Amino acid sequence: MCGICGIAHGARERAVDPALLERMCGLLQHRGPDDQGIVVRGSVGLGHRRLSIVDLSGGHQPMANEDGTVWVSFNGEIYNHQDFRPSLTAAGHTYRTRSDTESLLHLYETHGWEFVRKLRGNAVTRAGDLLFASEIKALLACASSAELGSVDEAAIPEYFANGFLARDRTLFRGVRKVRPGTVLCWHDGSIAEHTYWNPDDWSESSNGAGFWPRFAGAVESQLMSDVPLGVFLSGGLDSSLVVAAMRDRGVERISTFSVGYTDATASELPHARAVARHFRTDAHEVVLDPRDFFAQLLYAVSRLARDAGVKVVLAGEGSDELFAGYGRYARGLLNLRAGDLYARLGPERLRRAIRARIGRMGDRYVASRLKRSFLGRPPGFVDVYLEAFSIFAGEHRAALLPAQAGVDAYVAERELLDAALYSQNPLEAILRFDQATYLEELLIKQDKMSMAASVESRVPFLDQGIVAWAAGLGPREKLRGGRGKHVVRMAARGRVPDEVLRGPKRGFLVPLASWLRGPGQPWLEEYAPRADEEPLDRGYVRRLMREHAAGIDHTDRLWLILAFQVWRRIMTTSERPRVPVPAGRQAVEGVLA
Repeated sequence: MCGICGIAHGARERAVDPALLERMCGLLQHRGPDDQGIVVRGSVGLGHRRLSIVDLSGGHQPMANEDGTVWVSFNGEIYNHQDFRPSLTAAGHTYRTRSDTESLLHLYETHGWEFVRKLRGNAVTRAGDLLFASEIKALLACASSAELGSVDEAAIPEYFANGFLARDRTLFRGVRKVRPGTVLCWHDGSIAEHTYWNPDDWSESSNGAGFWPRFAGAVESQLMSDVPLGVFLSGGLDSSLVVAAMRDRGVERISTFSVGYTDATASELPHARAVARHFRTDAHEVVLDPRDFFAQLLYAVSRLARDAGVKVVLAGEGSDELFAGYGRYARGLLNLRAGDLYARLGPERLRRAIRARIGRMGDRYVASRLKRSFLGRPPGFVDVYLEAFSIFAGEHRAALLPAQAGVDAYVAERELLDAALYSQNPLEAILRFDQATYLEELLIKQDKMSMAASVESRVPFLDQGIVAWAAGLGPREKLRGGRGKHVVRMAARGRVPDEVLRGPKRGFLVPLASWLRGPGQPWLEEYAPRADEEPLDRGYVRRLMREHAAGIDHTDRLWLILAFQVWRRIMTTSERPRVPVPAGRQAVEGVLA
């Protein structure tokens, strides 16, 4: 992935200022340290920062077609771009490079915006009064409106409820995300959004037998690169399968990159080492201690890869959301079934009394679980599910945001989950919901953290063919006996070490609970809300800090508050970043911006 940006004025007589594009590109330098390009044509200008992966010498962007009538600034990889070259050449197009970007140009000339339906890969293609960029900080660098870049106060309850904002919303007024699987078309100041890919359009009834050839094929297609590549290896099932697939497809030398901690009880390095030994990889490790509190693990492991000369890494993200790998899916279905039975037992008056009694309980583990279950919530699966996995649920959200206590934090989420339940079985519905919300946020963070180190990350589990195939699987192929990823585990037998197959879910986890009780406390103190920092309630935040130090687990809540406070002070002061920030600061902003 690279860095893209652009400006398009609705008034054609208003020329784009090249200096603004230069400034925007400067703030995206970490995304593309190898090359920069800018093109201005009257009221439209495009900028590009390139991380050279394919055709190192010939892929300069922005790139034009043969006669200079079509230009593109492209951020992504098209793994099947070679498939189009013969037909496009036969149609009269002349190739000047080996870059996948050039196929993109000629496909657009031939098919218009319908060309995106033909692609296999990951991409952000933006048509450009419109400003666009790979990261928000580049937009803020040239924002002339006081409205653009100010905090959208109405979005704050949703953020603290979920840890993300659904659909196209961001925490900035006037800034919207382009949603996955969509194309944003701009013409003379009018914008239209078109959906070009949905798994339901491609799915068909599936069984578990076809997983491995599809997955190994997806990994092979994502090995497209003219530079060294490697794997983020946690020692868990998903990243181990990526390594196994590379071996299956004949890759002899594999570089793996893993992270651990000086706190041995929280470190997954022993498991990653076992997998690396099994596959005889060229293993690289980084060990963090609490003093590296903000050296975020994904940035640290990405920096490790970059220092080893690797510019592309494959990762295991997406498997859990496709194949029900998280424990919350089994718990969510249990809540649904038990809640249906409970609603038919006894009078509603008794159930209200039970809810009231549970509501008066404290925040210890059992009480917290009861409050989030069907016993502690009014009937209705959607709201029970959303509250059960909310970071600031119910009374916690009201205490944190007293001025917005009555705001419904789940409007977009409820619509998404209701729509999924209308057309899918309950398990598939909550998987689709997580794919559209939690997974999207996870991928944004991964992209920012890896690109902060100028490393491109690829996710073969989210190959379009695998996503569509997974959508056609029945629930028992995903969740069986209370354990998720059944079809993935069956394919992994004999391909990964037994201890990986039998072990619990692993990932790049951080021992935040203990860190926030020790070396992280100065950060909490520094970024606790000041008297003039609304809307967070100062007293409530201080209470969470005291309770966490005393042993009541508020890790997720405190981390979300800390992230919000750091983000707000960095991104919404009058001293916004206008030049590339040092590496340590990039790591902070990569997660929080």
